[in-house]
Amino acid sequence: MKSNILFSFTFHIIIFAALFLYRSEPRKFEGYPIVIPVELVQIEPVSFKAPEVEKLKPKRRKVKPKPKKLEGVTVEKKKVEQEPEEQPPKQKETPEKSNEGKSTIGGEKVRLDVKDFPFSYYLSLLQSRIQANWEPPFSSSRRSLFKKVIIYFKIQRNGKLTNLALESKSGDPRFDQAALRAVTLASPLPPLPFDFPEPSLGVHFEFAQGN
Repeated sequence: MKSNILFSFTFHIIIFAALFLYRSEPRKFEGYPIVIPVELVQIEPVSFKAPEVEKLKPKRRKVKPKPKKLEGVTVEKKKVEQEPEEQPPKQKETPEKSNEGKSTIGGEKVRLDVKDFPFSYYLSLLQSRIQANWEPPFSSSRRSLFKKVIIYFKIQRNGKLTNLALESKSGDPRFDQAALRAVTLASPLPPLPFDFPEPSLGVHFEFAQGN
């Protein structure tokens, strides 16, 4: 009897356990698949137009029509006569006088040892230099006697004065010394002109005073 009860009890436990396990398993839902309708749309390709480039039109050069030569016809071209240009009247050329001889400026006279010395500017400079230092002695008499002295000297290439001497005395030592002093203070002079060929220039310089 006890064995039947145990068997029945065990059998019921197995059944309850099987039911419990059966209910605890997840149920899989079996159904139809969901269908989503899709509509295919055809996309047309978009074409981009390239920018238009302005075409430069070539410029046409106007060609002048060549004059047609008519046979048997000659055209004479008149020559334009040019008016003769008025030329200024020619001035007569006056030959320069040679400096040989005497040249007077303010009572002083200059004579050179050369025949031709065409550098008048140099002589003017020489006379102005000596005249600036010329201080004749004071004369107490109302009417002074005529006095004249000639100083000789040479101008070297570099303008230095050498060979200074009394060529002709005046008779008044003070007057002669004043003339020598005027020439001495004028040294040195500017160099001789480049085109002057001689190594030195001899000068006879005259000082005069009175009636």
